[in-house]
Amino acid sequence: MTPPKLPQSPRRTGRTLQRYVLREIRNAFLVGIGSAVSVLFVLRVVELVDLAFARGVPGRLVLALSGYIVPSFLETAIPMAALLGIVVAFARLGTDGELVALRASGIGLTDIVRPLLAFGLAVATFSLLLGVWARPWANRGIEKTTYEMARTRLTAALRPGVFNDWFGGVILYVEQLDPKSGDMRSVMLAEERKEYGRKTIFAADGHVQSNEDARTAHLELHDGSLLTYHDSGKYHDKTDFASMELNLDLTEDTGVDLRTMGGPSAMTWTDLVAERSAKLARGESAVEETIELHRKFVLPAAAILLPFIGVPLGAMGRRGVRSRGMLVSIIVVLLYYLLLTGAVTLARQQIVPTVLSIWLPNLLLGGLGLWLFRRSVTERPLMLALPRWAARRKRAQ
Repeated sequence: MTPPKLPQSPRRTGRTLQRYVLREIRNAFLVGIGSAVSVLFVLRVVELVDLAFARGVPGRLVLALSGYIVPSFLETAIPMAALLGIVVAFARLGTDGELVALRASGIGLTDIVRPLLAFGLAVATFSLLLGVWARPWANRGIEKTTYEMARTRLTAALRPGVFNDWFGGVILYVEQLDPKSGDMRSVMLAEERKEYGRKTIFAADGHVQSNEDARTAHLELHDGSLLTYHDSGKYHDKTDFASMELNLDLTEDTGVDLRTMGGPSAMTWTDLVAERSAKLARGESAVEETIELHRKFVLPAAAILLPFIGVPLGAMGRRGVRSRGMLVSIIVVLLYYLLLTGAVTLARQQIVPTVLSIWLPNLLLGGLGLWLFRRSVTERPLMLALPRWAARRKRAQ
């Protein structure tokens, strides 16, 4: 005869319940991260495909760029996935009647939310590592890869024996081209700009030179002639040269000013703090550095506040209306990121003090979370009751 099972101790029951809740949240959290990163990545697929096929960028550089943009996606997706994971888990517990059973056994939301604080702290720690180390590293990689793509495009898109539409609307004709070294033979270059007029250059040979430190490039031509046609069209100037350098604007092809890259978002923590201190010591504005410093902590702090919003939104669901909490949580996430974007704009324009502006979305998020959680603990409806006159009008309709 099998002996009857003894009831578990309250302490062991609490641990079992915590593991059960965390397991439910973990599954939804991982699905949320995968979904959010996939959606964000799909938005960039068209651009990446265009780089690989239409612009002749090597596949290895496209793959490298794809890998470097993942940390920035993760930093955005992790707080969103944490909130959605909590909402999904508690919505399932609510619609299956498990929350009612827990409350009937004397276990309230306050007891259930304790493991969620540890979950939020773990998410915040990972988000902090992304902001302090991974995202700056990835931004530096994006800058380097973007420059290498632009430099590769200087010769990769050229075809010998045809007129090539080159950088900045320049027409370039090359009789012979060595694809490995980039050496050109019998070069003809034509460009037309309103401020300089129309120019045509003939040269015996040429070569593209690049400066990776300065993120610049130029076309070096030898043994040629420069013809400048004036606006009137009645005459032109001819200048012979032994050597000529033409600066190439890589910004027109990449859409990014490569010379200004390497800003606060790509700095290491040590360099960022040192740059901010140096600017303040010189009496210069350090708004961008201050924004970046606080931004590294804003999203992790939001991850700690999310349980106080996710639990009430998830618990508000009833049978057949599980999607209501999901919809509200998505709206909360979108509003939070809109507020964060607006806060950065206010800080840059110095309309509001930088620290207050950057942390204002979190203050609002914390206030909303505490209000929702307090109403949920006291089992009051999350939606405020209608005024009496509005309720009577609704019943009359």
